[in-house]
Amino acid sequence: MASRVSYLVIMAAWVAMLWLGLDFAARQKQPEAALPTTQMEWAEFFAAYILPNLPMAEEFDTPLRPPDGAGVFISLPFLEVGHLGEDWTTAKGDAALGEPVYSVADGWVSVAQDFENAWGKVVFICYRMPEGRWPPFAEVMYAQLNSIEVTGGQFVKRGQKIGTVGNANGTYQAHLHWEVRQTVGLGLGPGFDTRRDGWLEPSQFLGAHRGDRAKQPLLPKVLGKAERDGWGTDY
Repeated sequence: MASRVSYLVIMAAWVAMLWLGLDFAARQKQPEAALPTTQMEWAEFFAAYILPNLPMAEEFDTPLRPPDGAGVFISLPFLEVGHLGEDWTTAKGDAALGEPVYSVADGWVSVAQDFENAWGKVVFICYRMPEGRWPPFAEVMYAQLNSIEVTGGQFVKRGQKIGTVGNANGTYQAHLHWEVRQTVGLGLGPGFDTRRDGWLEPSQFLGAHRGDRAKQPLLPKVLGKAERDGWGTDY
């Protein structure tokens, strides 16, 4: 176990360097053609050497107020105006600042870092599904955090606190932007895009992987467009 942990810690440092490189390249407007080779190499490496060592994620809870997200509001849904994640919050304005954010399942932290841009503090956690489930793994991005309470290479449990809701240093009103990817190596991502290749709808993903609580509904309420004034979103 100790050797496996040491190995994954080294890999986490390597992944963090990759994420920084992808973020820097994006901000420097480098040609996109230069990125896929690096991303593909990381995806192949992940599948061959890291995925088999991850804990099995048998059940999933909500990242805010688990297990069902009671009292949570979805202030900007998946794919609306090209949104590649969901914005979750518990109150208007910055009243949700500091709300605990939890890992949705048992997993492994690949990146935990302050990117000092519109994404702010970000945690990436990789989750391995039981055999027969689709997708076989997922990488979840928890972004715009106010604080981070995990480190790269750390194993986390379902419901473990990983940070708190933030506002990206005042860029937005407080909320959690989170994304579910079925592809690794996508970096921070654009947040909004006309294409969704590699991204999954977070609420739908949670609903499909509730384990023994599959019949218990998720409780976050999706705010209609007319209700969103004053609520934290990326838009």
